[in-house]
Amino acid sequence: MFRNLQRQFISIQGLITVPGAIALVIWALSVPLLWLDHEYRPQIADALGMLHSLPPETASDVLSTIATAAITTLSLVYSLVLVVFTLAAGNIAPRLLKVFTSDRVNQVTAGLLGGAFLFALTVLYRVRPDFVPILSVAVAIMLAALFVLQLIYFVHSVSRSVTIDEEIASISSQLEERISTMVREDEEEASDPRPPLDFPYPVTNRQSGYLNAVDEEVLYQLACENDMTVQLQAKPGEFILEGQAIAKVSRMPDGKADEINKVIHEALLILPSRTTVGDIEYSINLLLEIALRALSPGVNDTFTAIASLDRMTAAFSAAVRHGLRSRDVSDEDAVVRVEIPGLSLKDMLNTAFHPLRQAASGNMLMMIHIADALARLHEIGNQKARTLISSHGELLLASCRASGPLDEDYAFLEQRLPFLKQGE
Repeated sequence: MFRNLQRQFISIQGLITVPGAIALVIWALSVPLLWLDHEYRPQIADALGMLHSLPPETASDVLSTIATAAITTLSLVYSLVLVVFTLAAGNIAPRLLKVFTSDRVNQVTAGLLGGAFLFALTVLYRVRPDFVPILSVAVAIMLAALFVLQLIYFVHSVSRSVTIDEEIASISSQLEERISTMVREDEEEASDPRPPLDFPYPVTNRQSGYLNAVDEEVLYQLACENDMTVQLQAKPGEFILEGQAIAKVSRMPDGKADEINKVIHEALLILPSRTTVGDIEYSINLLLEIALRALSPGVNDTFTAIASLDRMTAAFSAAVRHGLRSRDVSDEDAVVRVEIPGLSLKDMLNTAFHPLRQAASGNMLMMIHIADALARLHEIGNQKARTLISSHGELLLASCRASGPLDEDYAFLEQRLPFLKQGE
């Protein structure tokens, strides 16, 4: 039941859930305020001296003005958001729309305006010739001032949203933060290799979709209770077909197969589309999509691709220095209970550099910057990372040679990769 509610919540998140919740909270605030106005009217009138003699007609005019302005501005906000969506989809990358819908500034602005409209409308309904809710009117005026300030900040945020360099920096910051959670600490060394376990009992997937999240705690408890190890067959962000093995277990206690299958399925969140929550590969693909779009003949914006490349290398820096830790979950006796496939350093570098190298074929400016990026990563990387980076450097030279460059251009590119020299 809870898992189904969670699926529905994630599928409608964005410009519905958070703005709706804020609007309902502000609207609900009108109930206790109107009660206070009714029960403690004399005391409130003494405390708010400037509104003591507020006529009902003036209170009605103020509240109706606030309600009208709020709902009109709300429609303007959504119109601006749609314009930003259109510009982002056409000029930057269509998949950035999910990032924009999750933007807190957009969500708070829409929720505040909607809440101010409902609040003012509810208080206006309670105004009578013999009763003016002074405290509620004062709060409505404060809400009006608040949504004006929020609107100013919203315009500032929207103006930055259509700036491609700002979006690249924002995406790379999120990517760097996610990678840092998977980087092995300096004192943490790779664990000794374990003899592989047999996993003869597969758990098949019930619906096609993307694996968006894994409840590691549920899988860990299940494995400990049944003295077994659960091995996931897909990492978060990967697409899985119905009937495909989504997990395997090392043992299956008698009579508990249905229960174990049910718990494993409930611990895995599979949705029709990918989300950005905790998905490193998704963020890499966003930066990669911006770069590839910029390198296309229709756009031909090499410097945007260079900016995406630079930000990707900055996000990769910690990973090439320390490596990536395993995502296996062990118990107190160091027995691995849950094996979760993760994104390796090799996968990360391949995902980023192979498409960029292929798209940059014939573009000497971009190939030079790819060489510079590889050289920077090679300088700070550990031995394993340097081996991988050297292979990408060799592929870059081979791609350049295949494009038929001038000898001088090829020699200049080769100079940008000093770590490929013999004996290095």
